[in-house]
Amino acid sequence: MKVKICGIRTVEEALMTAAEKPDFIGMVFAPSKRQIDYSTAREITDALIDSGIKTVGVFVNPTKDEADRAFSETAIDYIQFHGDEDKALVEQYQNRAIKAFPSNSELSYEERFDYKAEYILIDSPREKYYGGSGTVFNWSELPLELLDRNRLGLAGGLNPDNVDKAVKNVTPALIDVSSGVEKDGKKDQELIRKFIKNVRGGAHD
Repeated sequence: MKVKICGIRTVEEALMTAAEKPDFIGMVFAPSKRQIDYSTAREITDALIDSGIKTVGVFVNPTKDEADRAFSETAIDYIQFHGDEDKALVEQYQNRAIKAFPSNSELSYEERFDYKAEYILIDSPREKYYGGSGTVFNWSELPLELLDRNRLGLAGGLNPDNVDKAVKNVTPALIDVSSGVEKDGKKDQELIRKFIKNVRGGAHD
């Protein structure tokens, strides 16, 4: 089971997070209070180059030119498509793509998993803005017997206190967290450590 810590904004946050050995570190390029620019993202990817941690850029409805530019200018490993992107666009990046859907997407789960992406991330319901609402949705609504567990990602309202239940009840391939490991709006190393420990059953890989 992979762990992604998202919403990293500075090199200092990235290095602090990397010390806890997540599998992925995410950076937000879409409009958000956690949005960063390409030059900062490149500083972060350069700082993590020998860490073995994959970097992810989160976008909402990017064009192909924007996606290509992100790869070339920031040296990220993956793009997370978090909007209403055309299936054909996502599939151009297949093994370097994470496609996110809100749990209340109009698409069926079968249609969502028909997207050819490395992971299909199910997030909390979309409300006013793109991206999850930061609340836990009803995991029991997931038709787990029909889903490709090897590509299933789970996000939305996760934190160190409830992630063990998510692991037990859903057993996704990828667990994604942002605000759940923050204190006073900033990433907190102890919360990150506890979160990853609880995902991995008390031990790092």
